[in-house]
Amino acid sequence: HITVRDIYQVRSVGGIAGVLGQPQEAAATVDVTWLPPSRLKRWTCGAAQAATVPALVAVSMMQWMAPFFTYHFFTGEPGDSIAVAIAASVAAFLLSTVLEFAIAIAGKWLVVGRLKAGRYPLWGFTYYRWWLADRLVEAAPTYLLSGSTMYSWWLRALGAKVGRDVTIGSITLRVPDLLTLEDGVSIGNAANFENARVEHGELLLGQITLEREASVGSYAVLEGNTHIGAYGHLGGQSALSDGTTLPAGRIWNGSPAADAGAFNHAARRPRPTVSRARTWLEGVYFVFGALLIATLFFLPVFPSFMLIDLIDDADLFPLLENTDVGFQLVKYFVLAFPATGVLIVCTALLSAGIRWTVLPRLKPGSWPVHSNLYCAKWLVSQIQESSLAVLHGVYATVYAPIWYRLLGAKVGRDAEISSALGLVPDMLTLGDETFIADAVMLGDENIDGGWMRMQATVVSRRSFVGNGSYIPDGTVLPENVLIGVHSTVPANHQMQDGQTWLGSPPIHLPARETTSGFPESLTYRPSPVRRLARGAIEAFRIVAPHAIVTAVGYVVILNTLPFASEGNWAAVLVHLTTAALFYGVGTFFFVAALKWALIGRYKKCSVPMWTPFVWLSEGITNLYEGIAVPNFLRYLRGTPLLPVALNFLGCHIGKGVYLDTTDITEFDCVSIGDYSEVNALACPQTHLFEDRVMKIDHVSIGRRVYMGPRSAVLYSAVVADNAQLGALTLVMKGEFIPAATSWKGCPAAPARS
Repeated sequence: HITVRDIYQVRSVGGIAGVLGQPQEAAATVDVTWLPPSRLKRWTCGAAQAATVPALVAVSMMQWMAPFFTYHFFTGEPGDSIAVAIAASVAAFLLSTVLEFAIAIAGKWLVVGRLKAGRYPLWGFTYYRWWLADRLVEAAPTYLLSGSTMYSWWLRALGAKVGRDVTIGSITLRVPDLLTLEDGVSIGNAANFENARVEHGELLLGQITLEREASVGSYAVLEGNTHIGAYGHLGGQSALSDGTTLPAGRIWNGSPAADAGAFNHAARRPRPTVSRARTWLEGVYFVFGALLIATLFFLPVFPSFMLIDLIDDADLFPLLENTDVGFQLVKYFVLAFPATGVLIVCTALLSAGIRWTVLPRLKPGSWPVHSNLYCAKWLVSQIQESSLAVLHGVYATVYAPIWYRLLGAKVGRDAEISSALGLVPDMLTLGDETFIADAVMLGDENIDGGWMRMQATVVSRRSFVGNGSYIPDGTVLPENVLIGVHSTVPANHQMQDGQTWLGSPPIHLPARETTSGFPESLTYRPSPVRRLARGAIEAFRIVAPHAIVTAVGYVVILNTLPFASEGNWAAVLVHLTTAALFYGVGTFFFVAALKWALIGRYKKCSVPMWTPFVWLSEGITNLYEGIAVPNFLRYLRGTPLLPVALNFLGCHIGKGVYLDTTDITEFDCVSIGDYSEVNALACPQTHLFEDRVMKIDHVSIGRRVYMGPRSAVLYSAVVADNAQLGALTLVMKGEFIPAATSWKGCPAAPARS
């Protein structure tokens, strides 16, 4: 085969002929004889999984339902103290937060105990127990632990072997029992430790070991049965495939990861020493800091409660007195709209207030991880993470630049920012008309050997950073540069204005497809009327999820309080649990109804950004990701029920498909054949923004296809039957992956045995 990477690297007919003439390594073989599990086995497991979903949803709802109930239990009667109600509600919130961690730990040990590496039948008993434990652990609010010593405590409690002075930004981890982190290990942000995956009808569990002083960069993917030697370094946006060992003292980069040279021990600063007293005090600081920040960002909910209670007065507005549930839902949804606006504004102002009055402005440099400045930076990150619970809907709207400016970032005119991760606001500059797509890891701090390094990150005018890309700190993108999907960047001196870079490691594309035919009034220079219309629609999309939660909460609580007044606490528990389940399912059907009413069926199209279709489509996606996934669909991952639910939204998913991802947007454009296996974080990417034009087309995945963790297939691509895509593999738009072939890499290339 000649690959996309080959063509762009050699760039001439003679060079391509030379590549074709070179002796080729043997291609990896694909087993096409494997037998998928029986329908009976699949649905027997599915029934057992479905039986646990109500409890899983109820545990998740507890964190907001318990304080909601507590506040209203202590108000409503003459003489009740609002201060007492708020204090009790905050206590219930903190208790429910701690309980989520406790339930996850206890549930993991009770359900699955200690797992061993090996191969287990899909839909079997071991698979079921692993799935249930994974769902319980995933539900815990681990963002509160990110970057702190609490993360090591958490992993140890789940069964991982974690040494001393280990620093962890944040990770996804599927089997804690099969993780060993020796002393001094450093792990970046949003690293994916995917040591459980499904392939050819089996659950594969494997050990991951990082020896002392090893380092894993942000957005890296490690599969099971991988090993990093002492002082070994796996770069950001790199993939270490099943069965791979990274030797001691070496640096590996790329997807799949390959040797990039020796680690320079001489240039590394000695690890700072830290006293036992300092370590203990930091632990106390992180615990109380996390709880304090969580509490501060919970407090803005009370002004919204008080505003609703003030308006909801039967003496002043007799027409509001109606016990019909449907009427109550509509009433409280309408009342919650201005109240939720207050909540969002208060949260944003509180974030900015804490940021600018309490914390110093961060500057480029290096500091020990056991320093006051590291602790201050951690608090800034906690502010961003905690505010996300309320401000998630702000991302990918016209209000996102305002939010980032409040936090300290320099953001130019008409910048578009979606869900950027890991950014340090004080270190970030975005030029005019820049575009940051979904899930970009943007300029996060680098931590290695006990030191934190922060450098300024600059994205210059009209540059575009694609979905799931990794932009390390210190990067300076020139003007009008395009960084492709799942890509990283070369050294600053290699980049020039107008260039396009794709892949990990990145390759320079000499030309890019340009989009024409649309006036700038629909792409870069919208009229005031269009700005106003988009702002109004996006304001509704920001407020609506919280208004829905508030409306449902009021109806549920007001119908539950009579049981509490009678002292019938068993009935209260049953009522709240049932209501939580109906709420979770209801969010899914609400999003489905909106999708079919406002969008209908997605079709191949190209639509400029400043048009109603794009605003509505992005609004549906935001509601899907903001309420349907966290409240219901995430508990269906890895069950036979998730394909059924997504087919209801318009997908074409065949029988027996294993689906461990909810990362699907234009549902009608996704086709997945029978018995395919789509693992965690994999994505059929049915749209991209190019020159501020939203392009949508179909993704076709054949029968019995395997998609590894964080693999992606771009629109217009076809993956034929029995093909295999490794971890962090990118199939380009319009590309065809032949049947019964195995591919790895970003961009995809034939896998070698």
